[in-house]
Amino acid sequence: MKYGFFLFDLDNTLWDFDSNARDCITELISIYNLEEFIPDPHAFYEKYHTNNLALWELYEAGKMSQKILRYKRFEITLEQAGVPGAEKLASLFGDTYLELMPTKTKLMPYAHEVLDYITGKGASIALITNGFKQVQHKKVQSSGLDVFFKNKVFISEEVGYHKPNPRIFTAALTAINGKKKETLMVGDDFRNDIEGAQVFGIDQFYYNPHRVPCDGGPTYMGHDLRDLKDLVQ
Repeated sequence: MKYGFFLFDLDNTLWDFDSNARDCITELISIYNLEEFIPDPHAFYEKYHTNNLALWELYEAGKMSQKILRYKRFEITLEQAGVPGAEKLASLFGDTYLELMPTKTKLMPYAHEVLDYITGKGASIALITNGFKQVQHKKVQSSGLDVFFKNKVFISEEVGYHKPNPRIFTAALTAINGKKKETLMVGDDFRNDIEGAQVFGIDQFYYNPHRVPCDGGPTYMGHDLRDLKDLVQ
């Protein structure tokens, strides 16, 4: 099957969230002189990542506000690291993180190459991402992805719905005048991207660079974005 319309996820599909977040948190530990309490930034990041995922689920379910999420994920992780005054520091840490994080520019392997190829073939593309609008827009601009997506960026905070809600898929597909049978969703999050696309009724490419076993039968699965070149009309 060949496709003329593509919907892309952002974090860890095109923009290397994990690498950029690790770099950002390492800088923050230095900025706030926390090396004594956090000698291993990578271990600290792994704890933060676990806490963030748990709290983000509450946020997406409407059980936690964005304001609380912004600092609570760091408060918990700083407390686990034994940092004194974690509650007060978490607010500063969280604000600086959101300022610094979207300036990072690392992309997933071959992201630019593949987007250039797909758009060069005349395919229409849009970006669908869950996140804070100010942060996600800046990520797209800082990393040069705005060249490809221009004004076709759909962020959950702006649209009013998080993936896997079909309404955010509808908004993106409508913007590129796409047809469901000719559209492919590309993402790394099985629940939000793949199952969301399945419910919406479009084919899916599960980008799985870590080769995590999965159930649910995505239309395609690959660990290299260059595989998408074979799927363009």
